Amino acid sequence: MKGVLLKLRKLLFLILFIPLFFLIIYLSRHIMLPLIVAFFLAYALNPTVEFLQRKGARRDWAILTIYLVMFIIGAMILELLIPRLIHDLTAVIRKLPVIITELKTLQTQLGQYLAGWNLPVNLEAFTEILAKRSEVLLKNFVIQLGQSMVRIFSQSLLYLLIPLVAYYISRDYPSLKEHIMQWALQHLGNHWTGTLLRIDAVFKYYIRSQLLDILMVGTLFAIGLSLLGFEAAILLGFMAGIFNIIPYFGPVLGALPLILFALLKSPWLVVYVIVLFLVVNQIEVIFLAPRIISCNLKLHPVTVIYLIMLGGEVFGLAGMVFAVPLGAIAGIIFRSVYEICFD
Repeated sequence: MKGVLLKLRKLLFLILFIPLFFLIIYLSRHIMLPLIVAFFLAYALNPTVEFLQRKGARRDWAILTIYLVMFIIGAMILELLIPRLIHDLTAVIRKLPVIITELKTLQTQLGQYLAGWNLPVNLEAFTEILAKRSEVLLKNFVIQLGQSMVRIFSQSLLYLLIPLVAYYISRDYPSLKEHIMQWALQHLGNHWTGTLLRIDAVFKYYIRSQLLDILMVGTLFAIGLSLLGFEAAILLGFMAGIFNIIPYFGPVLGALPLILFALLKSPWLVVYVIVLFLVVNQIEVIFLAPRIISCNLKLHPVTVIYLIMLGGEVFGLAGMVFAVPLGAIAGIIFRSVYEICFD
């Protein structure tokens, strides 16, 4: 009888706690996002910090050295490439009516080319609808991009806290991890200790694999864009690599900025950019993903899509990036809670 009452109390606690937890997350989403980014940054840099420690460096000096190197590299990128990107984006906005006219011309040429194939009427209608929708999507993308840039600059002070928070998390990471594990062992038992170890393993493997994926895919895109004549090929390539870690939607989001810049030169350059994306995507799917991104998060594809849409709705673009690992961790926690309450 006592066991049944204990399980009912635990179940009642979960019914009250879980909605309250997610309500707090939603209400504080604008503050939570920099904290989440800082935690991921600290976690991703921890292996490098530990490597420098093994070489004899103090932990705080190792962290500051890594941050200094990252700051110098970031400043060089901003100094060399961002002004050019802003110039190109401004040119895209000014040239938007010309681009739309060129798209219509391309649509006409494509229609004349496909007319010789004797395609079914419904397929011809589909290509015409697709071309018209492309114009609408292009306009909406430019508007959304401008709004996103304004939002980023308006919240820049909040995002400047990310390196500071990440520094303190990195500095105290060993003691934090030890205290959490000891507290879990003393108050929650071996079951929750094992759960925390599984969460740590998911974080560790997922973050490292995604960083390696960004490096490999970004390098391939940078090489391809350089061959196509893009001036900011390195930055654009690695931006596409970062977008690529978003399942399903990432390649499309990464392709849109490149298509805009390609339209500045020639509508036919868009075709080459699309071909480049298809080639790199196939290389990743066939050769890279099975070896690098084979992390089994035990999530159904529909669940992944839902998590990405939910993350985008609550936290924007960054939420789409972090939605999948956070969803996998939430799944581990819920399974552990279920086992405690009902097994």
